[in-house]
Amino acid sequence: MRNLAIICLLFASLFVAPVAFSKEVASANMDGDSAADKFGSTFGTDLNKKGKNFKVSWKAGKGLTFKSGDAFKLSIGTRIQARLDRVEKSDDTQDGTGYEYGTRRFQVALKGYAYSPSIFYKYVFNSDKNGEEIAGGTKEAGIGIEDAFFGYKKGMFKITLGQMKVPFDSEEQTSSSSLEFVDRSGKRHIWERDHGIKIDLTPVKNQVQFTYFFGSGTGGNNTESFFKGNGNTDDHLHAYRAQITPFGKYKFKQGDLKGGDLKVRAGVAYVHWNNLAVDANYQIENDAAGNDFVKGKLDDILDKIELAMENAGMTPAATTDLDVTAITYDFAAKMKGFAYEYNYSKLSGKDGDNAGVGKASTDFYRHQLSYTLPSGLMFGYRYSVMDESTGSNSGGDNHTETTYGISKYFAGHSLKIQADYVEMVEEKAGKDATDDIIRIQAQLKF
Repeated sequence: MRNLAIICLLFASLFVAPVAFSKEVASANMDGDSAADKFGSTFGTDLNKKGKNFKVSWKAGKGLTFKSGDAFKLSIGTRIQARLDRVEKSDDTQDGTGYEYGTRRFQVALKGYAYSPSIFYKYVFNSDKNGEEIAGGTKEAGIGIEDAFFGYKKGMFKITLGQMKVPFDSEEQTSSSSLEFVDRSGKRHIWERDHGIKIDLTPVKNQVQFTYFFGSGTGGNNTESFFKGNGNTDDHLHAYRAQITPFGKYKFKQGDLKGGDLKVRAGVAYVHWNNLAVDANYQIENDAAGNDFVKGKLDDILDKIELAMENAGMTPAATTDLDVTAITYDFAAKMKGFAYEYNYSKLSGKDGDNAGVGKASTDFYRHQLSYTLPSGLMFGYRYSVMDESTGSNSGGDNHTETTYGISKYFAGHSLKIQADYVEMVEEKAGKDATDDIIRIQAQLKF
C-alpha cells in the first residue's frame, strides 16, 4: 500500500509537471522573461526588502491585517471558546453527575507573507482547556505552540516546513473553530501535529491535490531528537494524502452556512511510522528515568495500539521493531444548506521482534449530517463508533457516540453559540457504561 501510494504520487507528478512547466516557459518567453529569470526574481536581488504605504484592514474571522503590496502582509487574529459541560455517568459510584466550566481554547494567530506573496508563514499560540491539553504542551506551561511553519508556493507546487498537522483524516484537518458541534468525536485516531516537511502538488487547480509529509515522529512542541539517548535512527513518520474536489474548492469547514451549489470532496490518506523501539508499555523512552519521548498526540497513537493488542488477547512486550500504519477514507458533500460527512480510519500495529505478540488493529467511522437555515440556525446529527480491537479474539470493546446539535451562527463560524447532547456508550463485560453529556459553547473569533 505504501509503495503504491508513492508510485501514484510520483507518476502523477511526472506526467503533469512537464505540461505545466512547458506552458509556464512558453508564457514567460512571450513576455521576454525566461523561467530562470522569474525564479531569480523571487529568490534573488529583486525580493521586496522594504515595505511602505501600509494599509490596515479588518475582516471577521481573518483578523487585523497590515499589508504593503507584495512586500509584506501580517494578519493578527484571536479566538476564544467558553464552554459549560454537564456529564452524567452511569458507572459512577457516587452521584454520577458533574459540571465543568472553562475556557476550552484560547488562540492567537499570526500569518501572512514576507518578501513575496509566494513566501508564507503562520504561527498559532494556544491555551487549550486552561493549559491542560495543549497539543504537545504541558499543564505547567499554560500555553503552547500549535502551528509554527513557513513555506513557498508557486503554481501547482507548495512546500511547507515546520510544525503542522499530519495530513490524515478530515475531522482532524478541520479547525476546531469550524466545527458544527461543540467538539470533535470523543473517540477517534488522533495524529495531531509533528515537525516536518510537507509537499503539496495541485495538478488541477481547486480540484485535485496530492500531499506528502515527512515528519520527525517526535510530536508537536518536542525539542528532543531520536538520536539523543535512545539510538533510534529510522523512526520517522511518512504520510500521504490524495483528494479530489470535482466541483471546485472545498475547504475543511463543516456545514453549509452559505447554502450554495453542490460541492464534493473525497480523500484517502496513509501513514506509516515504523521501526519504533518501545518498552513494554509501548512508550518511547528518552532517558534513564523512563520519561515518555514522543509528545503531541503521537503517544496516544501508541496507547491505542497497546490497547488493541491487549483486547485481542496479546501481551505487549518491549521491542525494537514496532511498525505502526494507518489508513483513512473520507467523503463530504454540501448543497443548499445540507451537509454530509463520512470518514473511516484503521490503525494497526505489528511487533516484528516478538512472534507471540503479532499484529492488532483498531478502527473508527463517523457519519455526520446537518442542515443550516438561511437565518444561521443549524440542526445536526453525528454517529461514530470506535472499535478498540478488530481481532477475531476481541469483542465487547466498542465505543459508540451519538450526538444531536443545534447552533446559531451570527457571523459564520467566527461568532456562534453551539449546544449539543452526546450519548457515549462503552461496551463492557457486564452492563454497558453510558455517559450523558450536555455541552454549551460560545465562540468569538476575529
